[in-house]
Amino acid sequence: MTSPENRHPTGRRTRVTGLIALCVHVLIGIAAIWDITPTAVSPADAPDRTFSAQRAFTQVERIAVAPHPVGTAEHARVRDYLVGELRQLGLKPEVQEAVGVAPRSEPGEPVTAGRVFNIVTVIPGTAATGRVFVTAHYDSVPEGPGANDDGAGTASAIETARALVADGTRLRNDVVFLITDAEETGLLGSEAFVKEHPLAQGRNVVLNNEARGSKGPVLMFRSTEPNAGLISTFGSAAPMPVADSVYAELMKLLNNDTDFTAFKPGGMAVLDSAYANAGTLYHSVLDDPAHVDLAALQQMGDNTLALVRAFGDADLAQLTTRNDNLVYFNLPPGLLIRYPAWAATGLAALALLAALALILLARRRGVVTLRRTLLGTALALIPITAGVGAGVYFWDLLKTIRPALNGTATTTPYRPELLWLAVLTLATTILITWYALLRRRIGTTELALGILTWTALIALALGIVSPGAAHLATWPTLGAALGGLTALHCPPRWRTLALTTGLIPAALILLPTAWNTLPTGLQYVGYAPIPLMILFTGLLLPLIEMTWPRRRSLLIPLTALAMSIALVAAGLLAEPFDKDHPRRTSLAYGLDTDTGQAVWLTSKNPDQWARRYSSTSHPPTGPWADEPKLSSPAKAAPLPPPSLQVLTDTTSNGERTLRVRIRSERGANTIALRVDGDTTTVRALTVEGRTITTDPAGFAFHAPDPAGVEATLTVAATNDKIRLRVTDINPSPSEMSTLPGFIPPPDWLFLGDTKISVTKAYPL
Repeated sequence: MTSPENRHPTGRRTRVTGLIALCVHVLIGIAAIWDITPTAVSPADAPDRTFSAQRAFTQVERIAVAPHPVGTAEHARVRDYLVGELRQLGLKPEVQEAVGVAPRSEPGEPVTAGRVFNIVTVIPGTAATGRVFVTAHYDSVPEGPGANDDGAGTASAIETARALVADGTRLRNDVVFLITDAEETGLLGSEAFVKEHPLAQGRNVVLNNEARGSKGPVLMFRSTEPNAGLISTFGSAAPMPVADSVYAELMKLLNNDTDFTAFKPGGMAVLDSAYANAGTLYHSVLDDPAHVDLAALQQMGDNTLALVRAFGDADLAQLTTRNDNLVYFNLPPGLLIRYPAWAATGLAALALLAALALILLARRRGVVTLRRTLLGTALALIPITAGVGAGVYFWDLLKTIRPALNGTATTTPYRPELLWLAVLTLATTILITWYALLRRRIGTTELALGILTWTALIALALGIVSPGAAHLATWPTLGAALGGLTALHCPPRWRTLALTTGLIPAALILLPTAWNTLPTGLQYVGYAPIPLMILFTGLLLPLIEMTWPRRRSLLIPLTALAMSIALVAAGLLAEPFDKDHPRRTSLAYGLDTDTGQAVWLTSKNPDQWARRYSSTSHPPTGPWADEPKLSSPAKAAPLPPPSLQVLTDTTSNGERTLRVRIRSERGANTIALRVDGDTTTVRALTVEGRTITTDPAGFAFHAPDPAGVEATLTVAATNDKIRLRVTDINPSPSEMSTLPGFIPPPDWLFLGDTKISVTKAYPL
């Protein structure tokens, strides 16, 4: 700690010592980041009982030949291939044909449903106390082959099954391999499995593997609760257990769905894992085998196989009935730290008490004054709030400078590293500028204690409302406070060592978490990366002060600002815009066969190519009024409308019940029905035998039978006719070329969020 009389440490030795200490903390943070980064890959000739990414990759190559969304011939080919592979292993796979309904739907809106074909096979246990599921989904989005999402998860399931069969040792519990269908269209396969399949009943532990990018650590980013049994086994059994309970807390706030969303209500205990770096390839034409990282695939498979064996031999009755939760996070070397969630509040309170003790001792020693410390604490809100504000608009600024970035689906460029460094440098710039402007007026130690106080208050707030995230601030606060207390009690020559040691938790937790949350997207840097980096830099202020020059101190924030600008410029200049790094563009086509009118539908911020279809754009009306897009006139294509056949029409007790069959005459793989008008309320709805329990206005049904979809709906009986609007939809980008007036995009763009819809209203 520095005293009021000695604000400017003198001597080259002091500056060198401070600089070394700062470099040590940066290196510690980098080491923690590297510690969770997968690098190993087992060859194709690895022992049979082990997982080999090379062997699994051959499965990826055969799965991800082309896009295979539900209802397509390629989707059926992938299903048949997977069934054949499981049979070759000596297993007996079944295909569960069912109707799934999306577990999430808004009242008054059409519900998503569809015909699904789940692949299920079982390796029986010797004395089962429950079942261990290995799950992934085999459908893809229409615009990409789905090599990562979720070809990698599917391939890891097949390779895990092969390793277990080759091992020849049967586990205690049943092992179920469930390759779900129609995850991309609304989690329909997993919902149907939980709803109808007998294996979904009882004690079940689910290992669900996903991808939101093409490389990076496989993060177990959430689990069902209570999670103590799951997390304890995960931490002790997985060879590379990368996880952090802060992500589980974030998932409670974000509308982010995987099959986890359907498994959880069914009472299944789930560990949800995925890798997410290189997110630009997510749901794109480049999600192909050439862009699968074998090291990430190896980590996914190694963890899955080890966890299957651990859970497979565990007493699931005891493990799944534990009613407590754990806080968990990674520390080098390869450790998953975990402790009870109930302790989070107490630890945060202890950290706050340690910070207050430091302030009181510093005041007693004459190092600070209470008034200036309170003022420094109040002013510490400035960089924190400024950082959040700058982060919220950072992505918008980049898109303003380079509009083509609008086509990145996950707000992550192809080469994001320079921009990630720019984000962290910007956070440092904000903190350092604040410090440079106030250090003489308020005091260097008072400002440092102000940041420490806010870190402690954040820890306590998180400990109360979000225990799984409290460790982000608790341990850095506790370490920094104890380091400061030690520095005040030890001889001057040991003070730097005491401060440096106390700041190690900040380097191990704040800096890696700031970096590791950047792949979620540059749109969100104001919510975690920038605030965490500001807290990290703020806790380092005692060491930064040691290196602070006597003169021209404003050169430090100016230099940091120049570095931020240079990194942004370099990142934007390095970002490629070519056929090998294409951007997403959005274009849809709609035809109203009642009026003969057709429209192009583009995003509200169309790119240069899409603007040709929106030169006279306006908000959509008529059948497309609910679309969050812009519309402009198009030429009508000779597409037949979907048909509706009334099978029965009865009225009883003031209610009218219609049983209808709707069919796409052009073989579209989605067909929808909606009741037009605001005054008609659907009181009951059944689609292909599934009763819809929400309050829907209709439905969209994926992968319908060629004979059509049968639905029964009940409305209030009136003398007025009702209008049933039937729409069929094809999401195939390749079909766009058959439309009149369509001009293909340049090779640096690819069509995403594309659909061709034909609609017709039937008054009944």
